[in-house]
Amino acid sequence: MNGIATADGRFRVFAGLRDDPFFFNLAGFRETARTVAGAASSLRFDPAGCPALDAATAATLVNQLRTAPGGGPAVDNFARFNVLAIVVALDKSLVTQGGPIVAVWGSTNRP
Repeated sequence: MNGIATADGRFRVFAGLRDDPFFFNLAGFRETARTVAGAASSLRFDPAGCPALDAATAATLVNQLRTAPGGGPAVDNFARFNVLAIVVALDKSLVTQGGPIVAVWGSTNRP
């Protein structure tokens, strides 16, 4: 990580552009959305609102998300897109005196 750090390296900060860390197969998503839309009238939903799918249908949908239409490897449509990142790395001994948990809350806002 570039950025600035304390002399002992226990606290580091970076702010700037980074490559988007998420993988998104747009073609596979669209194919899956078409499949689900076509079957929507026959779907049953559990109490949490998730569709109840048999194993074969679930496997088909997962495969559509993992591969390009017609087979082959999926394409990461988020590759080479940048995101703004604020990264703080600190040695846990600086903040966990008396316990193993570090809680962090963050927010971004636009006027």
